[in-house]
Amino acid sequence: MTDKNKKPMRRDYQAIFEKSYDLMDETIIAGNCGECCGYHCCRRIDDNGKRLGMYLLPLEYEYMQCEVVTNYDLHSQKHYTMPPKIKKLYYIYCHLTHGCLRDYRPIQCRTYPFEPHLENGAFSLVIEKEQLHDCLLIEHRSAWRQAFIDGVYNGWLELMKIPIISYHIEYFSKERITANNMMIRYPSNGYDHPIKENIMNLP
Repeated sequence: MTDKNKKPMRRDYQAIFEKSYDLMDETIIAGNCGECCGYHCCRRIDDNGKRLGMYLLPLEYEYMQCEVVTNYDLHSQKHYTMPPKIKKLYYIYCHLTHGCLRDYRPIQCRTYPFEPHLENGAFSLVIEKEQLHDCLLIEHRSAWRQAFIDGVYNGWLELMKIPIISYHIEYFSKERITANNMMIRYPSNGYDHPIKENIMNLP
């Protein structure tokens, strides 16, 4: 496979992305979580009426999404704030004709509401205090499937084998630390910043 500039692609990176997609192909709860919130994180317009999409990881378009994504903006460092070593990021929009192509959904859809976090050389998953989507399930983690948590955790460990993604994670981890924007953290031994759990009727 090659990108649009005809540069050779690395087969080991392709394998890493494919394995990560497979690991992260678990539902957060039993049933359809979109039915709990009216598919809030799948909406195409934000609360201010602005068109809403999502960023792909560095190299995710080239390795996993280039044959699927039909609608995107290419954001460059000249016009958008992004990590210094990253020159461009793909900002994609949901498929208008066919809706969610679930088998091809990107990393951000597979792992939300978790974010990957690196601090003092240790990896963990975190849930941020400030979020665009305000996931309804955050306060009801007892309903979360362990297979989802394990899949997200191990999928990110795979992705960190790609240097530019590891750099991307580290950059935004530092921003998160500076802003004190962590509500819950999930390291290898389980949650260490628990929040109050409530009873919730779920499908």
